[in-house]
Amino acid sequence: MKIAQVPLVLTSVLAVAACSTHQSTADYIKNTDNLTWQAITFGQSTDLNFGSTIRPEKVGTNEVTINGQPVKAGPLAKQFTIESRGGKIANSHEGVTFYYTKLPTDLNFTLSATVVLEQFGPETGSTPNRQEGAGLMVRDVLGKPRLNPQPEGLEEFPSASNMVMNLLRANKKANNGLININAAYREGIYEPWGTAHNKMSKKEFIKGVTYGENKPYHMTLTRTDTGYNVSYDNGTVNKTYNLKGADANIVEMQDPDYQYVGFFASRNAKIHVSDVKLKLSEAHTVDTPRYVAKQVKPLLQRASSEKSAVNEYIVQARANYAGTFSASQNGKVLVKDMALKAGEMFSYPTKLTRTKTRMAVTFTPSEGPSEKPIHDTYTVVRKVISHPMRLVVNPKGNHGRMKLADAIELLPAGGTIVMERGNYDGLVIPVSASGAPGARKTIKAQKGVKVTGRYMHEGNYWNVSDLEVDGARTIVHGSHNNFDRMLTHNSPDTGFQISSSKKVGRALWASYNVIRDSESYNNMDKSRINADGFAVKMRVGDGNTLIRCVSHHNIDDGYDLFNKVEDGPDGAVTIIDSIAYMNGQTMTVKNKKGGTRGNGFKLGGEGLPVPHVVKGSLAFRNSMDGFTDNFNPGSFTVDNNVSIDNKRFNFLFRKSPYSGQVKQGTFENNRSYRFYVTSKYSDVVNAFKKANNRFISKGKTTDANGHVVSAEKLSQLKKASYIPSGAKAAQYESAVQQIEKIVENNKDTQ
Repeated sequence: MKIAQVPLVLTSVLAVAACSTHQSTADYIKNTDNLTWQAITFGQSTDLNFGSTIRPEKVGTNEVTINGQPVKAGPLAKQFTIESRGGKIANSHEGVTFYYTKLPTDLNFTLSATVVLEQFGPETGSTPNRQEGAGLMVRDVLGKPRLNPQPEGLEEFPSASNMVMNLLRANKKANNGLININAAYREGIYEPWGTAHNKMSKKEFIKGVTYGENKPYHMTLTRTDTGYNVSYDNGTVNKTYNLKGADANIVEMQDPDYQYVGFFASRNAKIHVSDVKLKLSEAHTVDTPRYVAKQVKPLLQRASSEKSAVNEYIVQARANYAGTFSASQNGKVLVKDMALKAGEMFSYPTKLTRTKTRMAVTFTPSEGPSEKPIHDTYTVVRKVISHPMRLVVNPKGNHGRMKLADAIELLPAGGTIVMERGNYDGLVIPVSASGAPGARKTIKAQKGVKVTGRYMHEGNYWNVSDLEVDGARTIVHGSHNNFDRMLTHNSPDTGFQISSSKKVGRALWASYNVIRDSESYNNMDKSRINADGFAVKMRVGDGNTLIRCVSHHNIDDGYDLFNKVEDGPDGAVTIIDSIAYMNGQTMTVKNKKGGTRGNGFKLGGEGLPVPHVVKGSLAFRNSMDGFTDNFNPGSFTVDNNVSIDNKRFNFLFRKSPYSGQVKQGTFENNRSYRFYVTSKYSDVVNAFKKANNRFISKGKTTDANGHVVSAEKLSQLKKASYIPSGAKAAQYESAVQQIEKIVENNKDTQ
């Protein structure tokens, strides 16, 4: 376990001095000098081993000190220093070192002090990323104190609050020796891990300020009955700023009874604070409505084409809010006021009787920010072609074949496109080319077909099979699609990604897509940190599933289910009988820098609880972790998986600070082995239920009863896992196939 170089004395959030418990407002005002002040460090990137852009000797330094000694809980220190090398001030969550006192919310206050910014920004040659910060703060909740001592390899979860800051922040993403003074606030946080679409406001009311040991600022933070103001005075410039939009009660959202007031630093910032004064007064807080995020605009997506090769035509559309659909054909009403749920497909069959047919669809929302009808009017052109239900294409559209784009536009619901061999320079399936719930459209690629440009799949209800995408990305925004025997490789970013655009609304997020028997490998972006094999992330709905897929030799992760707080929790993803090996490097680029890339199965991100499912899968020789929660505290189902010789952890599922709100999941029949790649880390699996697992403890595979599994029983698996120095890709593939056979037959457990 790692111990802080200078230990930070922390008092539990609940262990506040007795004088804070049963006092009246008048008592607080009278006894301001007797309040208890204390220090705490919490939130993402404050862990003791966080080292990004930090000098080695400063890693883990997040502390409040007086003359170099840790501050103790007690009366307000006359002067003190806050140095925080880790942490961050992000839009949706934060990690900070905070010296604070706890006050009832029926008090207003003015907090003032002389602040000297002694150090700011990376000292490693890197530029600031504007997540650095320091200053004065009030917030509605505290995060769980960081672990100290800290178990090897573990990191802190994100923490989020509603808060107001008089914030010192980098002038720009450059080492120019300047900062800006920001009046900042965040609202709309209603869960301790963060809330989607919260609001973070930063008003730079003074720009281009120099800083250093001989440049003191006098700074204040004031709460009134209606809001907040901040001030800055360096002896030359004196300015007060009222925070417009920051209502006084935003710090009463998660904890309506108490507010936490004090000084903070985050991410390579060091301040010296003196002459602190706290003035309290009785509050008559105006009870303004809680912040509600602005809803996305109502959106109507047409899901039927403007061309048709048959008389039978399906009028289709879907919307991001519940409401009613009406449709007409050449002015004649087909259907009126059909009520559908948000995201549900409106589908109405009709017949085309003219060469050109006028269609009109009206959607009237019954929820959302507007109930104004949305109209979509378009003309359908009837095209006469032979064999319309089976369209054959080639790259040039010659020799009696069609071009691929034309076939996609013309294919009727239930029809099939056959791609003949050759290189196609891209593939786009728009929403308007969607199939129907009972009549999917199909693409079948013959042997020798290769797509060399981006494959963008926005349509719904398609079956796509045997398609190779080389040197480009496959991106799926649609829903209810099946992808079989896909091959993606050499992409300039993630090979195969399911995600959604930002402004379509959750009801239209990509959902119920199934990828089977597919492979993604050798994908690498320019920065060499982002390209995964498969990614189901960044706004995905329910029901996305990967079955019998293989992801290997990608510069980042094998399977990435990353989730941003700003978006809200994604839908649960299911991964079954799939494999991740040798991720964190490509077939030609080795992972020499280490870092956080190269997980086998990365199951979430940023503290949002999502109950992903992973069963019957294998993680082998990845450059980071085999199976990792990536700070997802959700109720996982992780069953019958095998993890072998991954560089850091084979299994890493951290203890969640939110386990009281969300149970951590079920782990059954998982097996973890180390044969040729050693690690100082034992597996970490925190769960609501564990049964019949074999995990690594002190370098040895240990069964559920704590007994070390004998090497003799694992000899066959060990032999299969051997990779000679300088091995080629084919040797890794062969090893994986041998491992598969052994674990499928449970020969490693007999």
